[in-house]
Amino acid sequence: MKDLMEKMIRYGLLGIVVGAMVVIVGCSSSGSGSSSGGSSGGTTNNEFVGSWKVTGPADAWLYIDSNNTFVWADVPDKTHPHFSGTWSVTNGTFKGPFTNPGVGTGDLIGTIANGVMTIDFVEHWAGDKTLRYGATRLSSKITFQKQ
Repeated sequence: MKDLMEKMIRYGLLGIVVGAMVVIVGCSSSGSGSSSGGSSGGTTNNEFVGSWKVTGPADAWLYIDSNNTFVWADVPDKTHPHFSGTWSVTNGTFKGPFTNPGVGTGDLIGTIANGVMTIDFVEHWAGDKTLRYGATRLSSKITFQKQ
């Protein structure tokens, strides 16, 4: 009986250790960004991550974080979003659904070529009206000065 109890304890602990290792390895290999089907044209999730100056129908700033969230701001300050959302990359195309408070839902759809992101701003509230923007990556070290 004593041998049976020792074996159960030994194998039980082994099962717990193996289970913990599976969880740790699974979490560490999950990575950031969600990419289905790989990427085409060499564009990866990490190429979208960063701060972007957006120009087009209106100027804006787009902050894309590695935790699959983004902020669209009317001023160069991530802490004052106009709206925010989540994002993923499929076959080299960024897609970020969002809710524009008081207006409706939409999507940002972007691709990168030659270091420039082209963004289609799809307004579902306006019959899927699509506005085209361009965006250039900002320096990784941005400083703000009070005026």
